[in-house]
Amino acid sequence: MRDTAILLLNLGGPVNLDQVEPFLAALFGDRDLIRLPGPAWLQGPFARLIARLRAPGAKDRYAQIGGGSPLLRESAFQAAALRSALRAAGRNEPVKLCFRYAAPRAEGLLKALKRDGIRKLVPVTLYPHDCRATTGSSLRELAIEAAKAGMEILPGVDHYATDPDYLDALEAPLRAALKELPGATVIFSAHSLPVRQIAAGDPYEKEIHATREALIARLGPIPGGYLQAYQSRTGPVRWLEPPLKAVLESMDGKDVIVVPMSFVSEHIETLHELDIEYRHVADKAGIRTYRRVAAPGTDPAYIRCLTRRVLEILP
Repeated sequence: MRDTAILLLNLGGPVNLDQVEPFLAALFGDRDLIRLPGPAWLQGPFARLIARLRAPGAKDRYAQIGGGSPLLRESAFQAAALRSALRAAGRNEPVKLCFRYAAPRAEGLLKALKRDGIRKLVPVTLYPHDCRATTGSSLRELAIEAAKAGMEILPGVDHYATDPDYLDALEAPLRAALKELPGATVIFSAHSLPVRQIAAGDPYEKEIHATREALIARLGPIPGGYLQAYQSRTGPVRWLEPPLKAVLESMDGKDVIVVPMSFVSEHIETLHELDIEYRHVADKAGIRTYRRVAAPGTDPAYIRCLTRRVLEILP
């Protein structure tokens, strides 16, 4: 259907150091993601101030992983893989990226798509777990811009926490790591979320637990056992616990395998936070071997998950 486009939704990231501060301002300005104290109209000025204060440290971290986020490139590879799989299934809908806090954003993207004759949109999240702060925020922005453009949003793919192909993409590299470190403790690490958002009914924590329990059921008992932890906390509010740092500090003398279960692409929170910051924590804690499992990326099983779900919903 040439009047329909498939949009892959994701966070986005700064592709160079000059984009770091505006990216942070957009991130902290989203009240669906981070609700700063005070009235809504103050969120923007506060967000710009926080971005200005945090930009130097953030730029240093991005510089350590190549001078910018690889998320645009990683997501483009995923879009290309999905596009190829859909073409093989006889579908010719365009597959586009739509980021929340960096280009390509919904406003400009939808204007370009409308010029090309697109009238209907199928959103497909690259967040596996249902969450109002991520997928929910992206869908709300998309709905606003679609209404302005006079475009229709069709039912899409909004989560797949226990999809068998998604689980295959997580299970295979984890089994490979356990084969090399059979006595290791497996730590499932997910992006944290403020507790008040969970208390307000956000399903994210339940979805994370569902993925973890499904993987444990597949793998069965292991000598080192399984633990849950959360990373990427920011701000003075109460977040989901336990924090990954505290969990790692209790692992003296052990082998550890960290599974970044809420991320499907390599980006700052895997390449720097997990691979650099938490590796340093692990070394200080006396952990014998620290291993981090790769994000699914373009793993064929993950692309099968997206392809099958898109084919199920296309008219």
